[in-house]
Amino acid sequence: MDDFVKERDVAFIHFVKTDDLSKVKAYCKRYGVKMPKNWKVMAAGVYKAVQYITSMPKDVKELAMMKCLQLGYNPLIRPNDMEGGQDNGAD
Repeated sequence: MDDFVKERDVAFIHFVKTDDLSKVKAYCKRYGVKMPKNWKVMAAGVYKAVQYITSMPKDVKELAMMKCLQLGYNPLIRPNDMEGGQDNGAD
């Protein structure tokens, strides 16, 4: 499980900073994760996921949030969740 998480973090950080999908594609292929064919949908999914990964650096979360908004998506999975991944007790 540690390798899975480390590889995910490396792939997601690389994508957020460069828009290069090569590491995300390799990660998905290795672990049998299907990727959306639509780049915009896939990118928004990564940008949203980054908000909820506690090991992500703050600067990466901020950049992912900005890029998600630029694509026209809400960067949070739960729209009322203002802290990105922090349980607000509303569930």
